[in-house]
Amino acid sequence: MPIWGEMELLCRAVAEEARKEAEKILSRAREEAERIIADAGERSEKEYAEESLARRSKAYAEAKHVVDAAELEARKRIMAFRDEVIREVLSALGARLKAFRNEPSYSELLTSAVREGIEHLLGREFIVELNGEDLESQRDEIVKLAAEMSVTIEMKPSSAFEGGVRVYTADRRLLYDNSLSARLVRSEDDIRQEIWRAIFGTEGRTG
Repeated sequence: MPIWGEMELLCRAVAEEARKEAEKILSRAREEAERIIADAGERSEKEYAEESLARRSKAYAEAKHVVDAAELEARKRIMAFRDEVIREVLSALGARLKAFRNEPSYSELLTSAVREGIEHLLGREFIVELNGEDLESQRDEIVKLAAEMSVTIEMKPSSAFEGGVRVYTADRRLLYDNSLSARLVRSEDDIRQEIWRAIFGTEGRTG
């Protein structure tokens, strides 16, 4: 399964829990509201008609306040739950990306990451940074890619990031950061939207 597809499965796994939590809060509020109204109704039967109406109105107002407060609390809890899910999903994806470095398809990702960086920058001479281990394993593939694209690529090791590549123009004025961490950051808004859809079934705001 593609790594980004796993995000949807993670979101679906927690969506039902979020809905149940909200419904539980609202259910308790409605029960409390019904109890208040019932109690007020029993008391009001013993009072004069005009006082009964006043008591019922007060009871309904109190019940509405309880429900409104519960709905606000539910929204707050759902938002907190959503933020927690986002953190968990991003953390899981970060761990998954690290593990992905040990898979055979990682080599293909590095090659495509270099190609993508070159295609987004100007010029025919580039500097490609990888961590030391990736550089040694990927050197021949990058040499082949340079010949295929008719460009010059200077490869340099870097300890600034764990996986992926950074592609610079030869003068280092322009950078296309295709490290794994940068790719995750660029996808974060889409991830947040996917989590929102999984929990609420609708498009939502990012952030």
